[in-house]
Amino acid sequence: MLNPIKLFTSFNGRIGRRAYWLGLIVLIAVSPFSVGAVLSADPFREAIATIQNLGLAGLGWALVLLVSLAALNTKRLHDLDETGLKGLVFYAPAALSAVTLFTGWAPDMQQQILSWTTILATLVGATGIWFLVKLGFYGGTDGPNTYGPDPSA
Repeated sequence: MLNPIKLFTSFNGRIGRRAYWLGLIVLIAVSPFSVGAVLSADPFREAIATIQNLGLAGLGWALVLLVSLAALNTKRLHDLDETGLKGLVFYAPAALSAVTLFTGWAPDMQQQILSWTTILATLVGATGIWFLVKLGFYGGTDGPNTYGPDPSA
């Protein structure tokens, strides 16, 4: 059984699909987006505004969760005998989105803001779907691989 602290902080080793899904559920439950939606009277309209009010504290919270997600994703990629560096295709746009959301930092002109957030949202969404399908549904490498022993053994 994997230590829960190492599940969210270690980038070494492998995890199976069950541990991955449980880790995702925990991260979703403690994310500022989930908390913001629960605290809002109208979750679909007010959640983003509630989250933005967290400012730099919210940014720190989101980045800690992003690092925890990176640890989960890296271990699942390792289970598929792939490098965790493939995760950068998701983490870079997600980190930029978090910075933009929580700090309000974006280019000055309205059209540039719309273009910037649309591009980031598209990248995060597309790579997030790819990660969810690949890491959540594909079975890992049978037996030991480059990154360690089979977690299901």
